[in-house]
Amino acid sequence: MKHRSVCVLFIAAAAAVFAAGKDLPAVRVGLEELAAIGGPESDALFLWTGISVDRDGNVYFSDALDCSLKKFSPDGVLLKKAGRKGRGPGEFDKPVGLAAVGERVYAWDLYDRSVQVFDRDLAYRETLPMPGSVDALAVLPGGELAACVRASLVLTKVLVFRPDGTPVREFDLTDPNDEMAPGSISLAVDPSGAAYYGYLFRNLVEKRSDAGGRIWSREILGRGPGVLSNVQGIPLPAETCILSLARDGRGRLFVLGGSAAGRPGRDVFVLGPEGVVLGSFALPEPSHTVYFDQRDFLYVSADGGVTMKKYRVTFE
Repeated sequence: MKHRSVCVLFIAAAAAVFAAGKDLPAVRVGLEELAAIGGPESDALFLWTGISVDRDGNVYFSDALDCSLKKFSPDGVLLKKAGRKGRGPGEFDKPVGLAAVGERVYAWDLYDRSVQVFDRDLAYRETLPMPGSVDALAVLPGGELAACVRASLVLTKVLVFRPDGTPVREFDLTDPNDEMAPGSISLAVDPSGAAYYGYLFRNLVEKRSDAGGRIWSREILGRGPGVLSNVQGIPLPAETCILSLARDGRGRLFVLGGSAAGRPGRDVFVLGPEGVVLGSFALPEPSHTVYFDQRDFLYVSADGGVTMKKYRVTFE
């Protein structure tokens, strides 16, 4: 990992507020770039899609173009690469996410109805069947896991299961009678056991209880995605709305806006636990994700997914 001592970038939120179309309070956010992995001249990452950091600071990636999982030390040294193209155990067609939880690393492919389990050295252990393709996965406070699972283009369920794959409960996240495809769904967990959900093709962020009851819903962007066309009778929006969610150690929810935002992939909206919009700021360059580790460092993508950048975030 390339350590960089650079000046703190203070970014005024006024432009992001205007783009959001909401009267957000002005907020100044400092982003100090601490490190990076990959880059346009490097072959460390080809197209990373998911990221997770374990308790020791090791950084794990799913690499969709390389059909692999990769583990880097806190200093950015490649420790292990696992996986190859295929449909068998330990193989991937297009890995889109992973989560390091305790001694296990859970990874999922774009269309497979399963989650593959590895140890922290990325040795394959087992495959857990799922009732649909997986959009997101997170650990709950009690050690159980929650996964957003798409049974169809318009129906997404939340499946709660134990680390060994035993189902505990499930609930519908989207209305099965709704004909609008929500797209993939982002997930972040609250210490209370509640969870936040963001919709790729809907201008919507929700907080729900551990049983699925809606606590609050918020439209974050100034406009919705619009509808481009119908595909097999399903309306497909023209633009993306919510690309990613991440919660920091102080309970703030960071929401990364898509192409419907004023600055696609750069506008980040900050919400409190009760859904109050605290403000917004812009990343230096477009990212497909936002992620916080246990030390509250922020990780984003850059250069079209061949670079990971790590920041220290401060609020003025």
